[in-house]
Amino acid sequence: MFESIANLVIRRGWIVVLGWMAFLALLRTVAPSWDQVSKDDDVRFFPPGYPSVVGQELLERGFPRDASSSQVVVISERRQGRLNKEDYAFVDQLINTMNRIRENDPTTGIKKVETYRSPVIGKRLIGTSKDGTGQAALTIASLNGTYLAKSTRVSVEKIKEALKTLPPTPDGLTLALTGSAVVGHDMNNASNESIANTTHATIALVVVILLIVYRSPLLAFIPLLTIALSVWASMMSIALLTKLPGLNFQVINITNVFVIVVLFGAGTDYCLFLIARYREELVKGRSRDDALREAISQVGGALVASAGTVIVGLGMLWYSSFAKIQYTGPAIALSLAIALFAALTLAPVLLHWLRAAVFWPFRQPHHTQGANREQESLEQVPLAGFWMTVADLVVKYPVRILALCVIALTPLAIVGARTKPNYSQLADLNPDQDSVVGAKIVQRYFAVGELSPTTLLIHHPKLDFRSDTGRAKVSDLTKALVQIPNVAEVRSITQPLGTPPVPDAEKSLIERYMERAIKPAVDARYVSMNPVSKAELNHTTKIDVVFDTDPFSEQALRALETAYSIVHDEIKTGGTLEGAASVGLTGASAAVNDLKKVTTNDERRMYVLVTVGVYLILVLLLRRPGICLYLIVTVILGYLASLGVTELVFQALHKGPDPWVGLDWKVGFFLFVILVAVGEDYNIFLMSRVIEEEKRHGIVEGTRLAIAHTGGIISSCGLIMAGTFGSMLTGSLTALRELGFALGLGVLLDTFLVRPILVPAFVVILDRYRFKRKGGTPPPPLGEPVTQGEPVPPPYKVDYGVKTKR
Repeated sequence: MFESIANLVIRRGWIVVLGWMAFLALLRTVAPSWDQVSKDDDVRFFPPGYPSVVGQELLERGFPRDASSSQVVVISERRQGRLNKEDYAFVDQLINTMNRIRENDPTTGIKKVETYRSPVIGKRLIGTSKDGTGQAALTIASLNGTYLAKSTRVSVEKIKEALKTLPPTPDGLTLALTGSAVVGHDMNNASNESIANTTHATIALVVVILLIVYRSPLLAFIPLLTIALSVWASMMSIALLTKLPGLNFQVINITNVFVIVVLFGAGTDYCLFLIARYREELVKGRSRDDALREAISQVGGALVASAGTVIVGLGMLWYSSFAKIQYTGPAIALSLAIALFAALTLAPVLLHWLRAAVFWPFRQPHHTQGANREQESLEQVPLAGFWMTVADLVVKYPVRILALCVIALTPLAIVGARTKPNYSQLADLNPDQDSVVGAKIVQRYFAVGELSPTTLLIHHPKLDFRSDTGRAKVSDLTKALVQIPNVAEVRSITQPLGTPPVPDAEKSLIERYMERAIKPAVDARYVSMNPVSKAELNHTTKIDVVFDTDPFSEQALRALETAYSIVHDEIKTGGTLEGAASVGLTGASAAVNDLKKVTTNDERRMYVLVTVGVYLILVLLLRRPGICLYLIVTVILGYLASLGVTELVFQALHKGPDPWVGLDWKVGFFLFVILVAVGEDYNIFLMSRVIEEEKRHGIVEGTRLAIAHTGGIISSCGLIMAGTFGSMLTGSLTALRELGFALGLGVLLDTFLVRPILVPAFVVILDRYRFKRKGGTPPPPLGEPVTQGEPVPPPYKVDYGVKTKR
């Protein structure tokens, strides 16, 4: 197959170029724009049946007028003293502005605006600081969209613009914004900024490294053009998948970061391996056409094999439950397939057309008459002397070197194995973001959970929650929920202000009158009095749970789980709510808790599927289960060590009054999948060269020469891959910086430790064990290759399954 590709490239290169032009033109015509189809909404990506999905459905069915998924909280704060008349007058102007937006611009999705004047909870929206020196009022706009939805980001922008039209605040009064919608807005902005920064940094870094490696602008231009076109084609192809009937493919906004980074890393590597072999064949004295033909034939199989492991590993993410993971993996896998095809077709055509000029301002590599071809080709390898020294040491002291490496990595791997994922959204943002600053202000006057209360919804088809029986059951449940640690207060139909109801005998006449006056508003707020279906009239109730801690924190999530368990116990046979049809949750805490559940389940599944999938591909290629298992183990060891170092580094860099809460959950998950898949890339390139050299020199000397021949190019590729991943450090999101650091470190470990040391050392140890067990002739002395015509001692035969042309 690769000979056919080589012949097409050399004889009919113009067909390849026209084919690519037609392919890109077709995609440009039929593919929708990325912004048009990309999404970033966690709740809509959860599988059916999860509490937040059920809760959103109950909310939309039972409370269609009030159903909201996120909040914008405007804080009017007087740090010193109580709010005065001027302050309240300004807040009233703010309220009027918010209501005007709601009425005049339905696209903002504002369902309602709650203020200090609102019935039922108005008094709860004025708070005094814990030391009694200040006071603040909250104005809360509830939005249709969930906190990460694009529509929510647009709504927050419109609200911010409208607030700029307000007159100057009274002296001493300050405004701040927060709430789950503002958190989502800030995260989306940080994500977009990270995408732009990462893209620019990746391209700049690849250009610099290619110019350093080749010192020839045209030779550096070939991988750049090839991968740039691959990225463009990949983006359009992924967007086009959303239009295929029956596939229901979804595009995640952050996917383009991974596509750009992985393609500029792995795709450039594919081109570099091809160019390196082309140069090597030229040095051996082949003509340009023959050298290119030989390069494609020799490297093509290894490229397909290495890319295949990555594509299979990422493709396994299709079996995830969480759609953000399920669609991201196959999207990157598709883009890699496109990049591989470009590296095997478009890049060789450019090499062929540019001929000797591609090496300008230097001469084309060539063979010197009478020189040793093997030695001459080695001299073309970057840092050939260094890698020959490494190869000598590995072949001479394999046991000691292997043991030292394992001993050094094991403590770090233990740290990595003990890391706990963090799901806090606020921890992912810089401290100067509006939502983070506003959250700190709210904590001075209110329970921080007031930023995004969790709403518990119960649907009982046979119970009228406005009846005395229904109220009694809700009252009992409310009393149980308020006892949970980290719950600041619980608001329901029986205690709308979050405080336990006072017996009628202890109420004054005015209090009883006020209670009767607000009763219709309370009932409408907490019971489904205006449902979509009349059959559900009064059969669904809401209970608001406010936490005394960050609603995204681990403590809040534990309290939420406890509350959900209490309700589930009550709907079982014999419980006070026996017969309830469904129970759901809404709010940012509910979404994050479901995110934790679904990603934890997906992690367990993917750890098995990705590992087994990549292992089976390796066995199919190398046909040696023991060595394949060792390759997997070494990559996993590197993964755990990388995770451990990342944990230690970012914990040391953590600043501020808040304690370190751990690495973001995405770090461990994507680090594993990408490293296990990409990590086998270089192992396959190395082992395919070991096979080639083994046939002429035996396994020990063949391994030595393979390290020397591939060391320079694999190191260059590893640096490019690590650099492209490291470009994510320029992003604004903490999770992206953590992941970029971990991936860059993992690739460097794989490039400079696993591939040149751990893998060859194991191969040499196995060879020595074979001779010792069978009593065979020992391998040739170190550094003395077997010359042609001499009998080669029976090498350690490993049928790796990679076809090479002699």
